[in-house]
Amino acid sequence: MIDYIKTFCNIPEAVKIYDKKIEQDKAKALARLRVAGVSQDEDNDLVKDYIATYCRLSLIENPSPQITTAENARLKDLLVLLSYGDF
Repeated sequence: MIDYIKTFCNIPEAVKIYDKKIEQDKAKALARLRVAGVSQDEDNDLVKDYIATYCRLSLIENPSPQITTAENARLKDLLVLLSYGDF
């Protein structure tokens, strides 16, 4: 189930060249969530957002410092929300 990630990253479903990388990055993102002690349930929209953001950051070749900073801040915010709830 990587369709939501491809949609988030603006990759058409018919494009398969990135599928293996996305699957690997998805597994890494889930492992990070597991280590953080938060949900890894992909029915949770926050989990999907975390995974998709992690994958998007990984797919960008030579990201600018601004993009890296913004995406890492988004990942941290999502971890906080998964840890303490969406208030």
